[in-house]
This record gives sequence, C-alpha cells and structure tokens, in this order.
Amino acid sequence: MKGDMPAGTGGLLNIKNTIKRDLVILWAFIALIALVLAFLLLQLSRQGAASQISQATGQAAVSCTAMSAGLAHALSTHPSSPPSPSVPSTPQASNADGLPARSLMQAVIDLSLRDQAGVEGGFWHPQQDVVAYAFPTYDGSGIKRDPPGAEMERIVSIAQRALDGAATVSDVRPGLREAVVFAACPVNFKGVSLAAWTLKRVPVMSAGVLNQLLVAIALLLGFVIVSGVWLGSTLSRWRGQSERLSHQLAHAERLATLGRVAAGMAHEIRNPIGAMRMKAENALAAPAQVREARVTGALEMVVSQTERLDALVASLLALAQPFQVQRQRIDLAAWIEERRQAHAELAEKKQLQLGTTLDLPSFASGLSTSALDPVQMARALDNLLLNALAHCEAGGRIDIGARLGADGRLQLWVADDGPGVAPELRESLFDPFVSQRSGGTGLGLVLVREIVHAHGGSITLAATERGARFDMELPWRAS
Repeated sequence: MKGDMPAGTGGLLNIKNTIKRDLVILWAFIALIALVLAFLLLQLSRQGAASQISQATGQAAVSCTAMSAGLAHALSTHPSSPPSPSVPSTPQASNADGLPARSLMQAVIDLSLRDQAGVEGGFWHPQQDVVAYAFPTYDGSGIKRDPPGAEMERIVSIAQRALDGAATVSDVRPGLREAVVFAACPVNFKGVSLAAWTLKRVPVMSAGVLNQLLVAIALLLGFVIVSGVWLGSTLSRWRGQSERLSHQLAHAERLATLGRVAAGMAHEIRNPIGAMRMKAENALAAPAQVREARVTGALEMVVSQTERLDALVASLLALAQPFQVQRQRIDLAAWIEERRQAHAELAEKKQLQLGTTLDLPSFASGLSTSALDPVQMARALDNLLLNALAHCEAGGRIDIGARLGADGRLQLWVADDGPGVAPELRESLFDPFVSQRSGGTGLGLVLVREIVHAHGGSITLAATERGARFDMELPWRAS
C-alpha cells in the first residue's frame, strides 16, 4: 500500500533496527561459543586425569593390601622374643607395648612399595597415630621418613573407617593441579589393631598445561570483548551512515513527490483556466442585451476559480517548503488536547463528537521528548482532523488517539465513523491530487505524509469495518 512507509526513511530505519538486533544476537552467539569452548577445554584437560586417578586408586589399594599381608606374614614368622644375636639382620617382631617393631613395619613398607612409583604409606594405630611411614620411591634427596602433615586428617579418617569396617577403603581428594588418592586396610593378625594406609599424588594438570589453558581461556574472553567492541563501533558507524542516508533518501523522495506534483499541477491548473476562458469567450460573444449578465457570471466564475487556484498554490507552497524538524520537549497529553480544542468548535457546529484516547504510561502527562516537532506535527494532525470533519455526518464521532508501543515508538491516530475511503482510492490515497472530496486539492494527505516522513516515521490507512483511521508511527526518544 502506498500509504505505508516506503522503502525510504521508514524502511531504512527498519533495516537498521534489524541489523542492530542481528548483530547483538551474533555477539551473544559468539560469547556463548567462547564459553562453551572454554568449558570443553577444561573438561578435556581433566578427562586424561580421570583415568590416571582410577589407575592410581587401584594401585594404592593393591599396595595397601600388600603392606597388610606383608606385616601379618612377618608377625606370623617372627617370634615376639628378642632377636637372636647370631642373626642381627632379623627385625624384632614386637615392642614392649605390644605393637610390631617400627623397624619391622618400615621394612614391610619398603618391600611392599619399592616397585610402586609415587606411592607412600605407613601403619596407623588408634592410640598412637602413625607408628611407621616410608616413601621408598621418593624423588628428593635423602630418605623421607616424615608422614605428610597436610594429609594426616584424611589419613586418620580413612584408616579409622578401614578398622571399623574391617575392609579396604579408598578415597580421593580432588584438586586443580593434583588429586590425592588414599587407601587403607586393616592388618589381619590376631591381637594387632593396626591399619595400613597408602597415598599417591596424581597430577591433574601440570603447571605448564594449566598456564596454557588459562592463556587459551583468556584469549577466548579477549576475543569476545574485542568482538563486542568491534560490533559496538560498527553499530555506531552504521547508525551515523543510516541517518545520513535517511536524510538523503527523504530528500530524494521529496524531489520525486514534487515531480509527480508538477505533473498533476499542470492538469489542476488547466481545468480552472479552461473554465474561465470559456466563460469569458461566451460573455464576449453574447448579444448586447444579455452580455452584462454573462459578464457578471463570467466574473463570478473567475473569482471562484481563482480561489481554487489560490488554495492549490498555498498547498503547493506548503509542500515545497523544506521541513526543518525542530524537536522540542512537550507534554504529549496537553499537546493532543490543544489540537482537539482547536477543532472543537467546528465539530460542535457540525454536531460531531471529538474525543481522545490515550493509552500511555502514568507519567505520560509530564513526559518530555526530543523527537517531535509540535508545530509540524500539528499541521499533519490538523489535516487529518479536517478530512474527518469534512466526511463525517451529524451525530458521528472523531477520535484522536496516542500510545507508546512496546518498541518505544509513538503511535498517533485519527479515526472517524464516516463513510470511509472508497476501495478504488485506497492504493493511491497518498498520491498528489487524489481526493474523495469534491473541491479538494488532493494535497492534504501528501503534506501529512511528508511531515511524518521528515520525522523518520510512517503513516498508514488502517483496515477498519467502518469509517477511516489513519495511523502515524514516530520515533519517541524520551529524555
């Protein structure tokens, strides 16, 4: 429909909004992909460690069982009496407190763990805590005989659970860089209340891998930030370009409209000139006895047609003048009421009801804006109201409406319950010199359209069951 916002300022505005929305969605999609990639990198870095932890758990449990069985075997084969002087290398089986000798227990640990790389262990007693400890495969200098203090709480807990349940117990303490695997099992020997325990540290992520992962995540986040900045800069640049294109396109549309107006104007001027010429020629050719009457009729015709031409020229001048939109802060409700009052007397004279419908937020009566020229928009609204007043019959109703749409745009309309617009005129209603009213210039709606377009808005003839309704949609930048 030609009443719609053409592929001009309104179409360009819609394209700009669509591109803006699409770019924001694109940036959100990029950010989501970056977050997913970071999560996958972290998960992949941990997947290899999961199998290592599982293997280390089994190794710790087997080593613990070997220590328990080794100590039980040593206690069964070594008497509790003091060692024979002839066999100085044989460890003493037990101490005076009834516990196996520390040297015997350490020997068992060394034998059980010497082939288990990275596994350390010991024996735990409920009253005496760790009574023996060894780390045969320790990579540091010297022999390590001090139990790991940082893990003692977990060692005591798992050893106690093993004694209470009389079964092997395993546990894992997770960590970002390394996980610690624990195992504990009871020593199955009569009269001995000991638990063997082992632990192994499993590197979850080496420092180098962790640093690389952090660098990768930082690069992803940096990419998201840079892409966001770039998209913001692009939107800002496109916004400026689209505004310039909007002005240029509006100017081009005005030139095209003026071209159509010039063609129509020739026809509109030729008709009254032809009528005046015919009247004048008839008056001059009339016989003397009727010439005076014909001259009077011709002069009356000239006055009537010059008034029509004057109205046409005034409309053309109004249309030809460039619309300089001077946006001002206005009270929207008060402005609409002012336009209603301006036509209230004529409406009352024609026995018409002239009302308003405001669907605005509660603060709208004091709302200010920088997107509306009250003078130019008053001309547009007045033209629509005059059209409605001319077409409505006595007892009819005309309504001025306004609301703020969900997209933040202002919607204004003028509706009446008159005869409406003829179907054959709906497609060309906003073309110059198209009028349904006898004596109309056909430029009123053209002027309305130009004013609305100058505001970056659109105007349409809505489909209604009765009467006519003109909808205007304008940018509304509240300040």
